[in-house]
Amino acid sequence: MDLKFVVKLLGLSLIIGVATAAYLYWNNNAEQYWFWGALVFYSILGLLIGWRSHKAVLSESNSAFFTGVMGGTGLRMVFATIFLAIYLIVSTIKAPEFIVYYLFLYLFYSIFEISQLVSKLRAEKRSSIEDATS
Repeated sequence: MDLKFVVKLLGLSLIIGVATAAYLYWNNNAEQYWFWGALVFYSILGLLIGWRSHKAVLSESNSAFFTGVMGGTGLRMVFATIFLAIYLIVSTIKAPEFIVYYLFLYLFYSIFEISQLVSKLRAEKRSSIEDATS
């Protein structure tokens, strides 16, 4: 996995963590542990899915690339659903604010992964075009 990806992911997680801390400070939400748990969950899941996707980019086979990227997206959706189901079963409050925050994290980390994947593919395409023209 690319070190730049890890640094960007952890940096953006830190920015979201600061925004989360500010939100929890001002609103004094009763389920603060769920907010922090969701952020840590998505950070770790982003590292694992990013590793899988970057490994798929480096593969020579188009089917391995497609399977790796789409499998990563599917795994993110499955694990996100499981985490949300656990929250809905375990939590007694079931705050709508947390569900909105959780879905925002899902969207944010999915967009981040896709943008990093596209930038990696553009770099690979440029280098292969330059190799073909020289």
